[in-house]
Amino acid sequence: MVNDASIKEPLQPAPVVADEVDPELLALPAPPEGRRIATMAVMALAVVVALGLTSALRHDVAYFFASSAVSDVGNAAELAPATLASNSFVQVEGTPMASQVVRYRRLLSGETFVVFPLAGQRTVFVHMPEAAMASPRATYSGRLVTFGEMGGRLDGVRSFFSHELSAPVTTESYVLLVDESPPTAWWALALSLFCVLFVLVDVWLLVRWFRPIAPPS
Repeated sequence: MVNDASIKEPLQPAPVVADEVDPELLALPAPPEGRRIATMAVMALAVVVALGLTSALRHDVAYFFASSAVSDVGNAAELAPATLASNSFVQVEGTPMASQVVRYRRLLSGETFVVFPLAGQRTVFVHMPEAAMASPRATYSGRLVTFGEMGGRLDGVRSFFSHELSAPVTTESYVLLVDESPPTAWWALALSLFCVLFVLVDVWLLVRWFRPIAPPS
């Protein structure tokens, strides 16, 4: 005869309640409304800044995907602006005008750069490290881009040319960034991808943290 006390009932798994809201969590006081709004505003502002930076780098990112084959545009004195392709990798011949050299120093690196026109024209200006001028050259190769496409990075230089040297430099004037081939723009692509990732994470956190919680029925 089998002892009934030795028979054990199989354990039943506990019922799983989906999307259950902890009542103790709901009972906690809500954060101050002012602090909540301020946090949301700061996160939204960060999204706007990141999107703005991504937009400002769009020409640099496009240059990264440009052809790495250098295009010889000939002598600077014979250039026709209509034949120039902006944001391209080119080579140009010319003689620097030593009387119209503008120098500036970058705050972060401390490196000094020079910008100057090539003789016989005012269409293309050359941008290069000052140390590189120690070695005279007859040809210059690099990224051909307009001052306008550079954003605000060379606004001070363009303003100095226009007001101090009376040189007709506009946002449509070209500047040749010497020795900058398309692969050197990798930093712009990396920074843009980081900004996009930051925006996605920030928006996800905004939705997750600040969405309204429905009270339990």
